[in-house]
Amino acid sequence: MVDVVVTPVRAPAAGDLLVATPRLVDPNFDRTVVFVIEHQEAGTLGVVINRASDISCASAVPRWASRFATEAAVGLGGPVEPQGLLALGATSDPSAGQLPSPSDSSGGSAEAGGVWRTVNGTVGLVDLTADPSELDAEVTAVRIYGGHAGWGPGQLRGELQAGCWWVFDSAPGDLTADAATLWHDVLARQSPPARLLANYPDDPAHN
Repeated sequence: MVDVVVTPVRAPAAGDLLVATPRLVDPNFDRTVVFVIEHQEAGTLGVVINRASDISCASAVPRWASRFATEAAVGLGGPVEPQGLLALGATSDPSAGQLPSPSDSSGGSAEAGGVWRTVNGTVGLVDLTADPSELDAEVTAVRIYGGHAGWGPGQLRGELQAGCWWVFDSAPGDLTADAATLWHDVLARQSPPARLLANYPDDPAHN
């Protein structure tokens, strides 16, 4: 097993990042950064945000082309249902969201009305079956992902305790950051000891 410094276990919440440590040998998640959409006792749902395909978002969902950055590529969101598409959009104005968080118990329905459903206040799920014109103009940085990542009850906790993942706060701009360097960039903005691994080599034998 790779001997790396691991930060104390922290339970993730919606909007956090799961960052794969060098101990995680599963090729589906090697050096990945996962944006957590839901974390509950029943399991965890997230999407890998630092792996991109060679397919543009505009070509994958043409009627939403006006809401994508011209260079945006479909992300490889994870091994679960890779043919399914999931969309996230970011906003600097949390009031732009039309729907409450899935864990919101204030009485609102997460299924009624709206095109954007908040995950953590500034990032939310975008309903690609809706008319793009219905999406608030404040919601930008719309990205789509093929597939997602999922964990059953207790599964992610076991992986966290085994030192396979770090849990960190997400930051504005993570959705649109350079996928090729995001793993390193997220670690570089942390405090030690995690920051010390920002330049961890692909092959430790060559260090």
